[in-house]
Amino acid sequence: MTEQDLNDVIAGFRDALRDYVKGDPEPVMSFFSDRDDVTLANPLEPPRRGPAEVGEAARRAASNFQVGGPLHFEEVSSSFQEISRFATSELGYVLQIEQHEGRVAGHNDTVVTVLRATLVFRYEDGVWKIAYRHADPITSTRPPTTILRT
Repeated sequence: MTEQDLNDVIAGFRDALRDYVKGDPEPVMSFFSDRDDVTLANPLEPPRRGPAEVGEAARRAASNFQVGGPLHFEEVSSSFQEISRFATSELGYVLQIEQHEGRVAGHNDTVVTVLRATLVFRYEDGVWKIAYRHADPITSTRPPTTILRT
């Protein structure tokens, strides 16, 4: 295991996210751990745990980008702003802002999706796998009242 191995996995995952926002979840899914404690907290539903629940949640979210989905991009570009990255020999993480910009099918206007995402990678059986991913739309300062449930 080297730090470069993790760097390569992070770059590969970012490439897979570009496929994801075009409606194909499988490249992203190949990066997730298949251990029982794998966890996904995507911005569209409550956190999920375990390979089956994580896979179902990720595929449901990707369906929004597929043909006929409300966010099906006809054209899209992606960029990633890395905030922080750290790794040991067995664990690593990256905090990043993920931005996808493009034209949604049936509309002439450009739309932008922006997520703050934290990914925790674990070295499993000779490869880095995602053990945890959390993504949400908080990318700017908000007042404390935004956390109140009414």
